[in-house]
Amino acid sequence: MGERLVINAKGEERIIYPQETTQIPEKKIPVVDEESILRHLTEARKLYQEMAVGQREATVNLETQHPDLPAFIWLLNDFHAGSVHTDYERFLHDYEIIRQTPNFYAVTNGDLPDNFLVDTAQAAGVYEDTITPEQQGLLVQNLLKKLDKSGKLLATSFGNHEDFVQKGGLSFEGTWLRDLSCPVFNCGGLLTIKLGGQEYKLAMTHRFWGHSRLNPTNAAKRFMEHVYPDADIIYLGHSHINERLSFFRGDKWRLAVVGGTYKIDDEFGQKRGMGGGGQQGGMVLKLSGDRKMMEVLDSVDTAQETFNVLKEIEEMKKGDR
Repeated sequence: MGERLVINAKGEERIIYPQETTQIPEKKIPVVDEESILRHLTEARKLYQEMAVGQREATVNLETQHPDLPAFIWLLNDFHAGSVHTDYERFLHDYEIIRQTPNFYAVTNGDLPDNFLVDTAQAAGVYEDTITPEQQGLLVQNLLKKLDKSGKLLATSFGNHEDFVQKGGLSFEGTWLRDLSCPVFNCGGLLTIKLGGQEYKLAMTHRFWGHSRLNPTNAAKRFMEHVYPDADIIYLGHSHINERLSFFRGDKWRLAVVGGTYKIDDEFGQKRGMGGGGQQGGMVLKLSGDRKMMEVLDSVDTAQETFNVLKEIEEMKKGDR
């Protein structure tokens, strides 16, 4: 029932009905406490940093079996394990030489698995892979673990093909490379190599801005200038171009290296003007311990031949004493 209310001097009335109300006593009242949220985010960031595998800089001390001879470091990038276009015979040949030869080591610089997924921009690459991304990851993991356990693996860095798995909330390094004892550069990094009385700074990243097919080492120089200006050697991959350059910058000579690929029959590359599809990778960095001397050799075979000659000379000198 409503109440009658006189609304004017004439005595006219209007019936006033009670206002409708709905009561929900169990309604949850949300609380947005910015201080609690920020404390949570701070703790989450701390946990993320503690659990992360990647780092940006590291130092390695090399104590070689033949300290009077140079160290030889295999520059391994763009293997593309799983692809039908990869030269596996050449890769295994080089890999076994690194494993079995004293004074030989390796660093890796990305795109070790082909790792195409059906939702990537280049999903057609899935049809060129004969094993699954999981199997590719296990293969790469085992290959690197063998080098790592024998003290041959000095560092490993990221590649855009490894990063394809980020679409699923994973990181390749956190999933497959977590147990390696060597440093993992998940965004590239600077590796300081101490050998004998010398120190070499190797800056490495899979790719960097400034790439040019007319001037393949341009991006390496930009990486040095903008990120690691003290680097002696600047090493990039990604473009499947094989190029090295000795140049003087600042107060010293430096080396810029673009590492080629083992995916030498890449039809994707051929259709985009990459010549034969990919220029052969597997270059080797030669470092001396008695004086500051660095050189890039064109192949693992050349490095092995160089080592054998130097070893023979060393043994002859010892025999004359």
